[in-house]
Amino acid sequence: MANKIHIRGAQIVTMDDELDDHASADIRIEDGAIVAVGPSLDSAATAAGGGAETIDGETIDGRGMIALPGIIDAHTCLWQTVLRGYVPDLWPGAYYSELLPLRRKFSVQDNYNAAWVGGHEMLSYGTTTVVDYCHNIGTPGYADASIEALRAVGIRHLFTYSFMGGFGDRFAGLEARLADARHVYNTFHRPQSLTTIGFGVDSIGAPDLGRQLAFAREHKAPSCIHVNEVGAIARLAGDGLLGPDLLVIHGNLLTNGELDLMAGAKMPLCFTPTADTQGTPADVVRRAMERGVDVVFGCDIPCSIASDTLGQLRVMFNVQGYLDGAMERSFSTVIGRRPPVREGLPLLTPRVLLRLATIEAARVLGLDGQIGSLTPGKRADVLLVRKGPFGDSVVDDPCAHLLLQTSPREIDTVIVDGQVRLRGGVMPGFDAKKAAEMVRASRQRILG
Repeated sequence: MANKIHIRGAQIVTMDDELDDHASADIRIEDGAIVAVGPSLDSAATAAGGGAETIDGETIDGRGMIALPGIIDAHTCLWQTVLRGYVPDLWPGAYYSELLPLRRKFSVQDNYNAAWVGGHEMLSYGTTTVVDYCHNIGTPGYADASIEALRAVGIRHLFTYSFMGGFGDRFAGLEARLADARHVYNTFHRPQSLTTIGFGVDSIGAPDLGRQLAFAREHKAPSCIHVNEVGAIARLAGDGLLGPDLLVIHGNLLTNGELDLMAGAKMPLCFTPTADTQGTPADVVRRAMERGVDVVFGCDIPCSIASDTLGQLRVMFNVQGYLDGAMERSFSTVIGRRPPVREGLPLLTPRVLLRLATIEAARVLGLDGQIGSLTPGKRADVLLVRKGPFGDSVVDDPCAHLLLQTSPREIDTVIVDGQVRLRGGVMPGFDAKKAAEMVRASRQRILG
């Protein structure tokens, strides 16, 4: 018998331009795939002669909830989860001077512990897919441990094997690291599973950057690069290295000319709201989107913030709203508290932000054929959020309500590939005592 789930009576946001949203409708899932979305599917099945047999399996009462595609985090470093809170303030630079050097003290088990705890944390916040950027791969075995943990958790993941070395790197040289990367790709990359593999190349100026990127492209794998300086994109363009498969991380200091180069190469940008707004220029999101650069979002650093991607979208909503108003007041006469609404102002509405964190992120990552919208035929990555106890029958805009009127306590159900990973706010596969012990053990090893 097929594994079936029937979600009934939820308010549905499909993120599919060809499908309608619904004030109250059902979602049918079979063997991990969405098979139907629409009002009263059980009645429709019975009327068509299907009878009760077509709607057996698990039933989830979606009344009083908003259903949407699972949230996608486009850049997070889960290896830092066991050091959560170690860098509470990014301004003094302790991330570079104190956090990153600790990589030399990590064991393979610590990578596993961090990914296991961090993956569960992301599920609890409604994230069903994470791009786990791991630049803590000291020897063979570190990446394997992280991936095995993510597989045990059951979160969909694009594991990004970073070539960035430094503290803790004990490979004999580039060829030894490439051999490990090849092993990881060949062992774990399964496009039809929860695990896909990408690569993170060194920052601009690194002597092996071109070879690393060539390796990623030989494997037809997505890759990313951290850009925290002016001129990096121009240099990449001069070396013929731009491309739609190379995701730029951060990019606060990108010039408009560099953004034009990225747009021409269909090269996307990932902005990590908290990390990229703490004392840094944050106007790149508008400048990028106005030039046709795809923008996605990520949590980035669990050593500083919770792995709550929806929370980062809330940060971005407020930061961008402030920047929009400041920009408009700089270039026009504004009477009153806020400039008048016009096309492109405000830039990021709640629906736009949720779209960027679902179907648009899936497209940027090359996963839109599988996930990102509640489209029949796609894999069933579904988030159900309770509307809340304070007037849940009055929801005019489900995206605005979800982003601005709910909190993590309202996240009720998380489904990944047709498997229920959170139900009634509880993760059946998660042991909080075990997680606490894993974190304590790792911190003891790393911090002494």
